[in-house]
Amino acid sequence: MTKMKIGLLGNFEQMDTNDVFIGTKRAYVNQDYVDSISLAGGIPIILPVISDLDDVSDMLSGLDGVIVTGGADMDPLLYGEQVLPSCGMCDTNTDRFFLAVIHACDVLSIPVFGICKGLQAINVAYGGTLYQDIPSQYPHAIQHDQKRPREQATHAISIQQDSFLAGVLGKEAMVNSWHHQSVKDIADGFHVTAKAPDGIVEGIEKDDGTFMCGVQFHPEMMTACGNKQMLSLFKAFLHVCEEAHHD
Repeated sequence: MTKMKIGLLGNFEQMDTNDVFIGTKRAYVNQDYVDSISLAGGIPIILPVISDLDDVSDMLSGLDGVIVTGGADMDPLLYGEQVLPSCGMCDTNTDRFFLAVIHACDVLSIPVFGICKGLQAINVAYGGTLYQDIPSQYPHAIQHDQKRPREQATHAISIQQDSFLAGVLGKEAMVNSWHHQSVKDIADGFHVTAKAPDGIVEGIEKDDGTFMCGVQFHPEMMTACGNKQMLSLFKAFLHVCEEAHHD
């Protein structure tokens, strides 16, 4: 069986450590994403942030699926809001690249799986909005920026019946949590498929057309540390990619 080639959207940073690499610009993807795709039976391909968005479609050539990875905060200006004091660091160039990739995947019918910021980027790409900071904008929220090791689950999510997520994880699952932003207004053409006990959106899926699913937690961190349930999520995504590849 041919292995699915899965693009992993890269992030960008400038090194500020006090050594010979200070000031060096770096394109990177956290290793947990790479390991999760490999463990699921796919071939991970890292896609660095590029400035010429006209090249995005060519960049995606030959890929069977794309994972929109986590990262810094989404720029609120991209969803029509002014930046609040509680919003964190943003990189507009990276955000525009993420949005361009999502739209190109839709045109090319390449399945997309968004993780943490990846979910938020999918929502913003189609006109949705975000809470810039859960603690200051969403009263009575539970802890969504956990202080435990990355592979440990800290809260439950309830999952909508008949969704992609429910088909893999069931009606409830325990997940980890590393975010302070989340979906506020869901984008047209999408529906919420998972929520935390406080009502924070933990999963969204596209109604029709190109497969797109986003989760607010970090299954790659749990998968890389041996969690079989979360590994099944990546395997299920690869199966979606395989079916789309043969259509």
